[in-house]
Amino acid sequence: MAETIRHQGTVENITGEIVKVRILQSSACSGCSAAKLCQSSESKEKIVDIRTSHSANYQIGDSVVVVGSLTQGLKATWWAYVLPLLMVIATVAGVYFAAGSDALAALAALTVLVVYYIIMYCMRSKFEARFQMQIEE
Repeated sequence: MAETIRHQGTVENITGEIVKVRILQSSACSGCSAAKLCQSSESKEKIVDIRTSHSANYQIGDSVVVVGSLTQGLKATWWAYVLPLLMVIATVAGVYFAAGSDALAALAALTVLVVYYIIMYCMRSKFEARFQMQIEE
């Protein structure tokens, strides 16, 4: 069985087949008893949209468990963080060695990032279909 990512959440809103769930996303050490004293512990609330044909089974305020696969999380990290970082590094290095200008290299890297995220935004429906979380029954 594939490893899963689980988050406890609360149903915030229900619209058709979309259930909006507020989850508390925690860093790995936030559950530690010394977390209040440590500056590295971090947690933040997020609202995730979950498409389900069983949305009528839920009420606003219900406590639910949101589940996604670890593989999906790693793929999402690749597309959102790793690939853009590699593109910026390659662009800065390539433009700097070709043109010898720090300013031009920085401008080219920012341009590459803007174009990349515009493309990602235009393809968001394709990514939404690939990266679906579910409510555990």
